[in-house]
Amino acid sequence: MSKMQTANQPALSRRAIRTRLLLTLIYAALVPYLIYRVGTERYHLSAVNALLLAALSPAIGTLIEFVRKRQMSVLGLLALVGIAAKVVSALLFNNARVVLISDSLLTGVYGLLLLGSVLIGKPVTVTLVTNMYATSPEQREQMKQRLQASETHRHVMILTAMWGVGLLLLLAISVLLTYTLPIATVVLVRPVIDYGMIAALIAGTVAYGYVLRVRKRRQIAREGQA
Repeated sequence: MSKMQTANQPALSRRAIRTRLLLTLIYAALVPYLIYRVGTERYHLSAVNALLLAALSPAIGTLIEFVRKRQMSVLGLLALVGIAAKVVSALLFNNARVVLISDSLLTGVYGLLLLGSVLIGKPVTVTLVTNMYATSPEQREQMKQRLQASETHRHVMILTAMWGVGLLLLLAISVLLTYTLPIATVVLVRPVIDYGMIAALIAGTVAYGYVLRVRKRRQIAREGQA
């Protein structure tokens, strides 16, 4: 498919978005929950082994997405990293609740990294964006300079802080659920909360960008009338 065809494609409809979200929740929440229940109740697997077996569902979903699109989304990459964390924690601790919380601990570490970069005035998102979109060292340096301009830098700092706080809040919610609810319930509920929080952060980022564009247009209009 050419770049022209891609550019002319209409944005995803609300129905398509709902369908994609439903499919994601099925393989990330419902299927793991069913695998865990069947594994522990019918085949008498340990909670740790059942959790590792249930983790295969989101892993397979992520790999299917990679095969179809020939690229992996950020959420897909995070899912694979989370699964790896569960395997490592299972080998080290053999504790079901530690396995459940291991991927959230990585989320919390990333949240702390974001907030720490804001505190020192060098938001890590600048490096992430430049490495993601720049194709040469020269282009990377130019993008970094634009993102570090006074006004843009302030907006990047705000968004970075928002994501850092959101990820730490997600960690706190995950810890609370993991140590207060039955394991099977956490397996079902956690992915819904995780995706909901990420969706809220993305929506907040989009809304913030929209507000900035509206302010810019109004400013240009005022300057044109002056």
